[in-house]
This record gives sequence, C-alpha cells and structure tokens, in this order.
Amino acid sequence: MTTLIDPSISYVLEDNLAAYRELFLCCCKKVLEFPRGTILSLGGNDIQCMYFLLDGIVKVYTTNPSGYIRILGYHKRNTLFVMDGICSDEPAVVTTESVTSVKVLAVTRKELSEMGKAEPDFLNNLLLYYGTVLRLMCFDAEIKSIDDVSSRLASFLCLYTDHLSPEEGGAVRLTQDELASAVNASRVQIARICSDFKSRGLIDCRRGRIFVLDRDRLSSISKYG
Repeated sequence: MTTLIDPSISYVLEDNLAAYRELFLCCCKKVLEFPRGTILSLGGNDIQCMYFLLDGIVKVYTTNPSGYIRILGYHKRNTLFVMDGICSDEPAVVTTESVTSVKVLAVTRKELSEMGKAEPDFLNNLLLYYGTVLRLMCFDAEIKSIDDVSSRLASFLCLYTDHLSPEEGGAVRLTQDELASAVNASRVQIARICSDFKSRGLIDCRRGRIFVLDRDRLSSISKYG
C-alpha cells in the first residue's frame, strides 16, 4: 500500500487512513453507532478503547474548571480518534463528542498490533498519522499563545475551508460560539472580527455559516496562510 498521510496542517482530519479502511473492518469486529452529542471519551476519565470513524463527524476539545470549551480539531471518516487510548492505562486527556450521528469501529491496542502484522506498512503509516495530529496540536498551541485573535481566526478559517468536501458547498458550518472555542477567544471578539472581515469583503456570514470570499487576502492576515 502507498502512503496516504497528508503532512499538511489541518483542523479537519479526513481520509488519512482511508487505505486501511478494509483492514480496520477485517481486524476490528465491534461496530458501534452513536447519536449526535454522544461523549465518546471524557477528559480525566478512563479510556475504554480507541475508535476508527466509518461515517460522521466528531470534535475534540478540552474543558477548563469553569466549563470553557476549547476546540482542538475535528475528525471525519477514515480517521482514528481517542488516540490517547494508545496509552491504555492512562485517563483521557481530551474530550471527544459526536457532532453528527456516527458509525465507528472500537479499536484496541492489541488489534492495532495485529493489523501491523497483517500489513507491514500499517504501523509506519499509523506513526505518520500520529505525527500529523501532533503537528496540529503544536501549531494550535503556538498560534493561540502568540498570534492576535484576528490572525488566529484567519488561520482557522483558511485551514478549515481548505479541507471542506464538495457536499459542504464551501461553508464553514460553525456558530460564533464554536469559532470562539476553536481560536481561544470570546464570542464578542469573534463577532467584532467577523463583522470587520465581512466589511472588507473577506467573508460572508449567513445563519451559522461562513463563506470565505477572498482566501488570499484572508491568508495574508495569518502568517500561516
């Protein structure tokens, strides 16, 4: 099998392990379905297993003692999540929640080992996948500790829209509250910046959807564009 890991930074992970979908289906027999809003792992709690996402969307986030949510990223089909489950004796660090109804395979560390024996390339690609996620976490930590809110939002919108599927019609379907969580800002700040971006012709906002109209100019606000 050829390596299909995309090393670019993205807040939306999708199809990184698509080449191994059938291998997951063969080695991981427990298929589960969950409705929207299901907590699949909870920060600080024991981890039951990892999950391979067959269909749907999940979000990954942390919550501080005051209940403030900070979104770290989103998973779509053919990705592995609850990845801290690789350390099966440790509690979860982050929380994962289904954004839509989801269909998943429960995955254990033993099953990952069996998959590596069945497909020699698999463990190498799994390591690259973990590296992709680690790069996102490092990138996220850097921009949220150094860049101003405008730059953080511009970075997030550029990276998010770069990986939208054709079915999504170019729309970022996130509320201002969700955007605020994603870039570690207040809703008031996001509302003000979105209004500014809209007045400059960079984006258009329509009922919980944001369309990027001028990616080049938007990316110039972010040093990562």
